[in-house]
Amino acid sequence: MKKITAFCAGRRNGNSETFTKAALMAAEQAGVEVELIRLNECDLKPCLGCPTAPCLVKGPDCCPHHDDGAWLVEKLLDCDGYLMAAPVWCLSPAGIVSVFRDRVIGPKLDPQGFKMFGRVPEWVKGRVKERPGALISVGGAGTENWTSLGLPTLYTTTFTPQTNVVDHMNVTEVADMGAAVLRDDLIERAKNLGEHLAYAVLHMDEEPAKWMGDDTPTACPNCHQNLLIMHPGTNQCECAVCGKFGTVSMTDNKLSFVFEDTDINDRLAPAGKLTHGQEIFRIKREIYEPNKEKIPEKWQPYKDYNACITTAPSRQKA
Repeated sequence: MKKITAFCAGRRNGNSETFTKAALMAAEQAGVEVELIRLNECDLKPCLGCPTAPCLVKGPDCCPHHDDGAWLVEKLLDCDGYLMAAPVWCLSPAGIVSVFRDRVIGPKLDPQGFKMFGRVPEWVKGRVKERPGALISVGGAGTENWTSLGLPTLYTTTFTPQTNVVDHMNVTEVADMGAAVLRDDLIERAKNLGEHLAYAVLHMDEEPAKWMGDDTPTACPNCHQNLLIMHPGTNQCECAVCGKFGTVSMTDNKLSFVFEDTDINDRLAPAGKLTHGQEIFRIKREIYEPNKEKIPEKWQPYKDYNACITTAPSRQKA
């Protein structure tokens, strides 16, 4: 049976979890196995950014952190559908979402990256796959800019493992404990999201995942978000979420956007990740490699300047 795994960054029985459970109930009724993981109840330490990337080469069991990270990687690899839900705390989701992204996802689960390098690490062979996904961001404010980084940040957990988002919810004005159940419209919307994700999972072998969410107009028709990078003095813009380039125009006092009809810059698509990889390789080849012999001497003064460092109590010897 196909399975949807939901990762929730909210409180136990909080509003994010309530909407998540509404979605999972609907998905289960549609014939999909479901499970919910409470991220705040996981032991998950921040990524150390190891230069040798042991978790990529040998697998997450080789991470220097001995916590629930490897288990969460297994849960993600085993699922057929992905759901991430989180409350918005300070414009963006609870911090555990970023820790989850950095520790659980990243290059070690990137199928496009494996193609670029020409090999797949033994520990993950045959296990990396595209999967449908859905996102739920829950904010207490009613003013949109106070929740503006909620969904965009949740999106950062999707593009590396090629999770294709079929629906998302940007909940507002739901702040106090239990407030979610006062919004019958949003509970119903969460159920619809669960049905959409279940449909995509059940039909993933027959048709590619496609957008099934609201048709409310957004600046970017690709990721259905409004977070743009504008370039003053030009009519050029970039979607900060998916990376597509576009142009802006004003007609009858109404903004309109036209985005490129190609995936070359779309980080939600394999082609866009290839472009990114080529860019990183170019920077290394043209900027780093020709000058790396200068690094030791120029770096040493900063390595030696340690008088400013204050050691945390937990790291101090008794």
